[in-house]
Amino acid sequence: MRNHLQFRRGETVNHCAICDGRFGLIRHYSWRTALCSKKCVDRFKSREEADRRWLLRLQATRQTVALGFTGLRSKEVAQ
Repeated sequence: MRNHLQFRRGETVNHCAICDGRFGLIRHYSWRTALCSKKCVDRFKSREEADRRWLLRLQATRQTVALGFTGLRSKEVAQ
């Protein structure tokens, strides 16, 4: 796995991070990620947004579970 292109150090990036396509005359960047086209920029941003939504749902679930446990403990102490 360490021989994969994304792990090589000191070499220039020759392919798009999303579609693995070659760069043309223009490179587009989003958060220091080199992308080959506006289409790949949109795909990158939509993936980023999907990850953000997933993490927010995970965080909300964890808080709900934590509140449930503290509620159970307080009921046990009251008895």
